[in-house]
Amino acid sequence: MNIQLHGLKKTNDGHLELLNVQTGNLNLKRSLLATTHHPYQFSLVLMLSIFVFLMSSHVYAQHMGSRQYYIQGVAATGINDLCGLPLFTLQVPDGFPATTHATLLGEYNPDGELPFPLSPTNCDDDIIVATTTDLAFLARTGMPDIDTRLKNIPLREVPVTSGSDGSRSMIPTLDSVPGNALPVTKSNPNDVITLGNWLKAGGNMRIKCRADGSAKVNFKFHNLIPYGVYSVWGIWNTTPPNAPQARIVPIPLGGIPNAMVPDGRGRAKFSRELASCPKDVTPNGSILLFVDLAYHSDSNLTGAFPQIAGAPANFKDKDGTEFSSPLVPGAVTHDHVLFLISGERL
Repeated sequence: MNIQLHGLKKTNDGHLELLNVQTGNLNLKRSLLATTHHPYQFSLVLMLSIFVFLMSSHVYAQHMGSRQYYIQGVAATGINDLCGLPLFTLQVPDGFPATTHATLLGEYNPDGELPFPLSPTNCDDDIIVATTTDLAFLARTGMPDIDTRLKNIPLREVPVTSGSDGSRSMIPTLDSVPGNALPVTKSNPNDVITLGNWLKAGGNMRIKCRADGSAKVNFKFHNLIPYGVYSVWGIWNTTPPNAPQARIVPIPLGGIPNAMVPDGRGRAKFSRELASCPKDVTPNGSILLFVDLAYHSDSNLTGAFPQIAGAPANFKDKDGTEFSSPLVPGAVTHDHVLFLISGERL
């Protein structure tokens, strides 16, 4: 913001001008009085000058009360995780380690029931990433595990809602069936997702915190899964209503909807208004730990929750067998890009 107050000038013809007063709200340049022969006229001009100065000072003070932050996103393989190691130390609730993390991608194992776990020694670019869960994280948070048949599935092959009763099944790819109206297919591209592809993702976050306590956030992402379904979450240290203590809770960033679909090159933008500055502790003591861009391998969104863990979903296996299972992190949602808000990068 430019704020200029150049004051009064007497012109050759005896006029007084209030020159080039500019603020975020004002742009004044006008001749105020035709003559200065009478004292009251000069007093009027002086009072107007003081008024404009005070107004410009107010705008300047508002501007000075604003803050901006720029945060670079980090590709992840789970909640605060990169191949089995934590990315950040966090201001987590009591009872959680500061390096709480969960590995929610595995290496596809074509010859076994379960995927190979990712680790610092198993983090190669050519790994085909697959669904998995983190049993230690589930035990700590009290969530149930998923049916084994939902593990070790390459992300492109995760069952989607395909029945009118809400049941889920694997559906064919666009190029594998004739070009008729049915069956429903997955859109292209449908090449396998490798860990190298996955970890190329990134983004930048700009936060503008205003003097009134509100904020706006803008994101630019690159190298996401082309045409994939994503959602943006704030991961909070907060105490839910009627809960005995604070928990780590995902909240839709800026409210619902919080969905985003990148273009064919994996690029996307996302912006939201926020009620409070992400860098500040809220009035009830809540702390935003990080912002999480989650990929939905099932192409489904479930409102205020990344996935529904409390009620089982119904599935039809390849052989027609029906079964049900809860959906927890790593089954159909996968943390892809994280933006640290409160904590330290390791």
